[in-house]
Amino acid sequence: MKKLMLPVLLLVLAPKASALQLVSDDTIKTQKTLTTNHKLKNGIPVVVRNIEGSDIVSVNVTWATGLRDLPTGKKAINDWFWPSLTMSGANVPKAKAFETMEKYGLEIGCSGGIELSTCQLGTVDDYWTQGLELFSQLITAPGFTDEDLKLTKERLSASLKNTPSNPEAYVNEIINTIFYPEGHPYRLNHDQALAELEKLGKADLVAQHKALLNASIMQIVVATSMPADKIVADLDKAFGAVPTEKFIAVTPEAPKFDGKSAYVFNDRDLPTAFIRIKLNGAAITDKDAVATRLLYEILSEELGDEVRTKRSLSYAVHSYILQYSLGVGVISASTSKPKETLEAIQHVLETIKAKTYTAEELEIFKRSFATSYYLTLETHSSLAAALANAKIFYGAAEELYDMPRKLDAVTPADIKRLAGDQLVNLRVGVIYGRKEFDDAWALDLIKKNEKDAQKSH
Repeated sequence: MKKLMLPVLLLVLAPKASALQLVSDDTIKTQKTLTTNHKLKNGIPVVVRNIEGSDIVSVNVTWATGLRDLPTGKKAINDWFWPSLTMSGANVPKAKAFETMEKYGLEIGCSGGIELSTCQLGTVDDYWTQGLELFSQLITAPGFTDEDLKLTKERLSASLKNTPSNPEAYVNEIINTIFYPEGHPYRLNHDQALAELEKLGKADLVAQHKALLNASIMQIVVATSMPADKIVADLDKAFGAVPTEKFIAVTPEAPKFDGKSAYVFNDRDLPTAFIRIKLNGAAITDKDAVATRLLYEILSEELGDEVRTKRSLSYAVHSYILQYSLGVGVISASTSKPKETLEAIQHVLETIKAKTYTAEELEIFKRSFATSYYLTLETHSSLAAALANAKIFYGAAEELYDMPRKLDAVTPADIKRLAGDQLVNLRVGVIYGRKEFDDAWALDLIKKNEKDAQKSH
């Protein structure tokens, strides 16, 4: 299979002289011109992004649902259902499915997320017909054989049981136990998932498939050089018969801060302390969404400079924000000197809140952010996924291309305001040896950044 590369169009920045324009108007206009919107006969939206001169095709089918919408007791379905979906079809035995994938070099996979779930097909023009036929059969009429379900369930169970053995990943579950209250739509720890999995069976997956085969929560994005009319006509044959049913998504609430339960510690005999901090942030559709992403880019850069470069306290420290219907800020660090690292993190937080960056300083962060942003869109599959994400949350795939303009508009005053509003009310999780860690170190960080919830919004 050829590497799914995009042309350099997406990486073209405006001339440096244009300090307030990171990406040229012509680049944005061209991208929008190459993107067309359509609908299947059952109403499923289809976005076709033309990639001129490429013989690669990437298809992204996205469902506007995920872990968020599953009830407690059945949330483990999210991780069991999607790998099982592509094992075989009702009319395509597993051996035949794998033979077809191997023969035509097809890349087919599905995954379930917190609010979105996705299946992707990667192929080339010559094998478009064969690839789409198998892809649609697996999605619309999966096999769900006892053998396949047993295999995927055993794999998932083994992975869940192994969760605590990886402290770098397990610290995320530790912090989630206090960040998300019990029953929150985003919450699912490995113990809960294992208990649920024991009670779930084939009938639950069949029911889940019936609920998801719903045109009202589906959309399709295709990155290709083939004519859009052909793509839409072929997709109509493949997915046009999917029924349209009413679907009510769960509306999650932002986790409330309680200073009395903002810290959790897990005692492990380890030479390294694993620290995870979570904060409430701007949702993806918030007016400050892009500015908040830039804030976390700045925070990550400043943490790296202070904690890793200047003080040599950590070989891994960074920050980022997850943006869905809710925004979740994250600071992550691993260190053999947790006291000093937490103090350094506090120093960085204080500095960012107090400082007013100059326009020139902000421009450097913007350019770094814009370049990394576009580098993530260098493949057909990643571009299709990004367009799908924009279509789901904003209702328009083209919103993706306007992101640089929103970034251009962020001012030093915006960053200072958001730092004061959002880098507060920290929840802290730590995995380390009990004898080597003093709770006061984490509690002091929490206390110094505690802010009345009403004042912070």
